[in-house]
Amino acid sequence: PPSPPGLPLVRGRETQLAMPDEARFHGTPSDLIIGRNHQNSRANDTGLASTLAEPAAANDGVHIFYTGTTHAEFSTDGGVTWTDVPISGGPPDAPIPCCDLDVIYDQARGVTFWSVFYTNFLTTNGVIRIFVRRTVPGGNDCSYDIDPAGAANNILPDFPHLGISNNHLYLTTNNLTFGISWDGAQVRRFSLDQLADCAPNVMVTTFSYKGTVGQRVFVPVEGARETMYWGMLENSTTFRIFKWPQTASAPTSVTRTISASTFTNPDCRGGVGNRDWTDDLWARISGFNRRGAVGGGRIAFFWNVGPDPAHPQGHVHGAIFRESDFKLLTQPSLFNDNTCIGLPMVSANERGDLGISIAAGGKAGGGGSAAQGFVGLDDDFTPGIGNFGTLVMIADGTHNRDDERHGDYFTIHPHEPCDLYFVATNYALKDGDSVANVNERYVEFGRGRDSKCYFGWRDQIRSP
Repeated sequence: PPSPPGLPLVRGRETQLAMPDEARFHGTPSDLIIGRNHQNSRANDTGLASTLAEPAAANDGVHIFYTGTTHAEFSTDGGVTWTDVPISGGPPDAPIPCCDLDVIYDQARGVTFWSVFYTNFLTTNGVIRIFVRRTVPGGNDCSYDIDPAGAANNILPDFPHLGISNNHLYLTTNNLTFGISWDGAQVRRFSLDQLADCAPNVMVTTFSYKGTVGQRVFVPVEGARETMYWGMLENSTTFRIFKWPQTASAPTSVTRTISASTFTNPDCRGGVGNRDWTDDLWARISGFNRRGAVGGGRIAFFWNVGPDPAHPQGHVHGAIFRESDFKLLTQPSLFNDNTCIGLPMVSANERGDLGISIAAGGKAGGGGSAAQGFVGLDDDFTPGIGNFGTLVMIADGTHNRDDERHGDYFTIHPHEPCDLYFVATNYALKDGDSVANVNERYVEFGRGRDSKCYFGWRDQIRSP
């Protein structure tokens, strides 16, 4: 079915929402509630952070673990204040903590996992270190180094991402020989029980893929349970879905025909100085900005595309499949006729509803706003499937970087333990384009109908 009219964008609250207890039960069920929206002040530290930001976070009640380029911290008060977590140096063949940090939380075991991408001085070799943290403020309990090149010291495991299912942690990497030529994508699957126990030897299974169509980037979907999924575009009209059940030794894949996507670099200039925030990777078929989620019996993928005859701005295409047989159900477009929209980070809550953290700003011909951060929901209060209602601004900004780049590592996960809500990160550059102007946010949001669950659990502390 066709997409609805372009997504409206509205400004959201930038402070914690105050609601008396009697108003929470149960208020207006369809309201999109921004329960928390706090700035991470450590993203303004010129000795640590970058205007590329790349914020990622996961929570355990009122405790939050947060990372960026290149810093890590935790909060014990819901994001009001932050405590530094020093990032140690890497192994001898990749000693420099670089970038592309990620965070994910396993509710069943109460463990936070976070990763750091380390490189050597020439950026020709790299290692991913996964840290295990049994309590958010309690320190790292152990860590594991993943070195795709081994003693050869010639592989850069670029763009690492973490995913989780019932029994496994997943790490995807986009491997580059000597940091230049693509050597294939890899997916590593680890035993969660062994990681959580800090076992000296953790069971890991590695799937390597090079295919025949050129560089493709893998990212695990959000919301996986017994089966992990990820996807890629073989070409502009063929989508390949990978399926890895936790009982299987290797994944399988199927292809489905979809409508065409336009992979061109859009003109998305705006903000002070009228700078573009989209580069040639923004809407490339390789998939650096493709994300997915599974829930409610459906698998949803979204990715950046350039303008086309029906959509004058850079925007987002989606493809949603039935989980049981991968039947294509719908292909929504997320767009606004007057501004670019992209970087769709999606997740699924316990009900199977989709949450999104996304950026919008700039426009063809220039003169738009700077890139800013928004969140939204796709559920039974929004029309169709995969169509997000009004997007609410949670990170306002005035400037874009001067190199056509915008950090693509912001995240969204189910809130824990009220997994009907979501926790998300996003950012913008406000009142300037230096590190001091990074407006990096931690946000908790969901529907009014679920606010009793959220407000009942958001200040809880898990017993160690």
